[in-house]
Amino acid sequence: MESGVKSQVDNCELCAHNTDMKIVIAGESPFLESVGELCMVAGHDTVLYVVEDWQHGLTSGETAVALADVVIDLVNETAVAKQNLLTTLSQTLSAQTLVLSSALPVSTTQAAAWVTYPERVVGFGLFPPIESGGMVELAAGLQTDSQAMQQANSFWQTLGFEPVIVGDGPGLIRARIVCCLINEAVSALMEGVATPHDIDQAMQLGTNYPFGPLQWADEAGLDTVLGVMTGLFNEW
Repeated sequence: MESGVKSQVDNCELCAHNTDMKIVIAGESPFLESVGELCMVAGHDTVLYVVEDWQHGLTSGETAVALADVVIDLVNETAVAKQNLLTTLSQTLSAQTLVLSSALPVSTTQAAAWVTYPERVVGFGLFPPIESGGMVELAAGLQTDSQAMQQANSFWQTLGFEPVIVGDGPGLIRARIVCCLINEAVSALMEGVATPHDIDQAMQLGTNYPFGPLQWADEAGLDTVLGVMTGLFNEW
């Protein structure tokens, strides 16, 4: 079943009066809603789908995918779920569609191997807090062409992000480092070093992080953290 968030897109006045590109986003919370809202505010004609809908054979979105200028894959939990989504999307994608794939659980190169037009795939990295005016990491896969990278750079700028080109690999930079910090904080908690509140307070006040590591895990979702760590383990 199509996600209930689509009704918010249909009722969005900005989308109705200031459409620019046709965007299809499939993924998981909280990334799906955060990126979707930024696309709508930017005036893009945006449709959102919860990834489980695609995994269960959703067909109502095929027309939207076929007409999309940009398709955004926001699956962060497992490589298997990402492969299932990209393989399904690939049956409908046109050769002109830009595919932006969240490179948290797998590399851009791996994600591109699952689509019909791998040269159109650009990896990106976002991690909470996700807000306009922030930074987005972009990574080319071995198959990615230069035009796709230029288009990806321009697209994220329309959402108010500052794109930074980084090397390819699971987690890219920010998610990789933050998830490793979260993993260490969980180990400290497990060993009884301090309470969750004290661990978060020590790190937030001592390093000026936007969240303490345990709260950061809650903001991103523990499944996402596990997805990044599993991706790193499998890669290295």
